[in-house]
Amino acid sequence: MKHAFLLGGLIFTGCASRAQHAVALYDAGDYAGAARAADAGLAAHPGDEALWQMRVRAALAQGDGPGLARAYAGYRDARGDDDQPLLRELAVATLGQALASPSAKLKLAAIEAVATAELQVLADQVAERMTDDDDRVAAAAAIAILRGYPQAPQVAGDMLHSEDAEARRIAVDGIGQKVGTFALADLEAAASDGDPRVRRTALRWLGELKAGDAAPLLAQAVRDPDPGVRAAAASALARLGPTPAVGPGPLGELAKQALRDPALAVRLAGIELVVAAHGPALRAELATLAADPDPIVATEAAIAAGGGDLAARALDRAATATEPATRAGAANLAVRAVGKPAALAVARKLAADPELAVRLAAARVLAHTGDPAAATAIFLAGLAPTARLDDRLQAAIDLAAQDDARGAQALDAAIRDPALAPAARATIAAAHRTARRITPGLVAALADRSATVRVAAAAAVAVITRRD
Repeated sequence: MKHAFLLGGLIFTGCASRAQHAVALYDAGDYAGAARAADAGLAAHPGDEALWQMRVRAALAQGDGPGLARAYAGYRDARGDDDQPLLRELAVATLGQALASPSAKLKLAAIEAVATAELQVLADQVAERMTDDDDRVAAAAAIAILRGYPQAPQVAGDMLHSEDAEARRIAVDGIGQKVGTFALADLEAAASDGDPRVRRTALRWLGELKAGDAAPLLAQAVRDPDPGVRAAAASALARLGPTPAVGPGPLGELAKQALRDPALAVRLAGIELVVAAHGPALRAELATLAADPDPIVATEAAIAAGGGDLAARALDRAATATEPATRAGAANLAVRAVGKPAALAVARKLAADPELAVRLAAARVLAHTGDPAAATAIFLAGLAPTARLDDRLQAAIDLAAQDDARGAQALDAAIRDPALAPAARATIAAAHRTARRITPGLVAALADRSATVRVAAAAAVAVITRRD
């Protein structure tokens, strides 16, 4: 894998002229020679930014990940901070290659990154993908440039009727987000799609857009055979609240139905419906639900019912549940359920839990309720090599959120680990994106042997360096 940047058009002045020899070699395709010339220049002028930039570009062009990491670390040390324009240039080159690849997976990831990071320089290449043989790619491309290219709305509209359900879902999601209320007819049609993924997406947007006329359709969807669709419909109805078509009474009956649903997500959406219906009699339903066998449902119901002792008892059940995920959920709900002072006490108990994921959830509560030192100790323990990768990454992200350099250092070490599979390294690149931290290892991943990792790294770099 090699990258190439067109540099011949650059005008060098002052100290930048020291990089002219390296640039000439680079433009001639002699990337190793360009690297040697940059190194020779830096030996005499270690602070020359143009020489450092050429050294970084030459390493990337050679596909030399370790060399790229060393070059960028040296450049950042000499400069004192990140060179965001250069990083964005490297990400653009990587994503441009992905857009031209035969892999639909890479093209989809690249299009998402271009749209999220607002990389206008790649818009034309994204537009070319609207004629892609894979409808998912064509749909994603059309949505990404929906407002800038006259043919994009037509392609997006066509993709609503694609034989590929995922392409239809992409089109529905994008149209809901970018067209809004002008697309209500299309969204209502999609709510009856044969694929539950498409129905869920359409129903969610009908709720987000507060499409009151769609209330009967949403009420009907609460009886859908797919639990995800039922949950989306109930949540959307809760956003609408009582309407002329579905008043407080019918809404309350739908809430009761949702509260009795066997699916956890539907019962949680049912709690939202109870609150939206504003029915005094329904508050009794919430109090009853505070004894639900699922402690998370019980806690959410108790919170909606007004909190107090009811919420404290439900939260205690969740915090002492057998399942680690439920105990972690108790930490996440603690502040809402009982307020900061009491949540601090709950978090301190959960901080001694045998499961690291629970301790990390508790540490986040500690960090925000008055005990950041205890939180940091848990986050640092979460970086242990014996911990699961997901837990290590979460601990690193949490440390980075506290501006603790050890979080970024852990991400840097993880993405450089040669023992990890490409999927794991791509996950680590995404963790950099969540933590909003650039590390030399992330930059080196732009030259990774795996295209999946390269695109994930480029997406992270592009988003982190986005000009807000």
